[in-house]
Amino acid sequence: MKPELLIFDLGRVLVDFDFRKAIRDIKQFSPLSEDQIHHFFETTPLWDAYERGSLPSEDFFRKLSEALELKGITFEDFKPLWCNIFTEKTDTVALLQKLKGRYKLAMLSNVNEMHWLYIRDRHAFMHWFDIPIASYAVGLRKPEAAIYQHVLEKAGVPAEKSLFTDDVEAHITAAQKLGIRAHQFTTADQFAKDIKDLL
Repeated sequence: MKPELLIFDLGRVLVDFDFRKAIRDIKQFSPLSEDQIHHFFETTPLWDAYERGSLPSEDFFRKLSEALELKGITFEDFKPLWCNIFTEKTDTVALLQKLKGRYKLAMLSNVNEMHWLYIRDRHAFMHWFDIPIASYAVGLRKPEAAIYQHVLEKAGVPAEKSLFTDDVEAHITAAQKLGIRAHQFTTADQFAKDIKDLL
């Protein structure tokens, strides 16, 4: 059965990112080392709270400033340092363009508000999606079943008529448990092979 709905992840699928760049830029305003800042981001509950939308952007910056002892930087200064880390994956976007108009398209991304708005405002492909779902806007994150159910309900398409791609194995497994056809994303070439029946 051909799917009616194609669901794409964002990070590492349609855009790549270098979070180390953000860490290097933040380091200019913190007495902590790059490794300490990296460890903070790997372990802080702030990340989850921000991606769930339970923490507004300015509150996130304030809490981050306290934790990383940031000095000499305002919220407006911080935004470009936090966001200027993305590059478009043009090969996947070209594939998406071939699918546009032929299938209902959804995006399902674990993402914070600043990153989402930054990417949305700079990349035309973000406007090709019929159902764009950002975790911070719905208060849910992958691999929770509820976020997959939310996108299916918004699309009005059952799981068995849907296809999902994401670079994270746990997110693929969660989708498959709900009956969604799912392919772990590695490269655009591999994904094209995975969905050759749709092209």
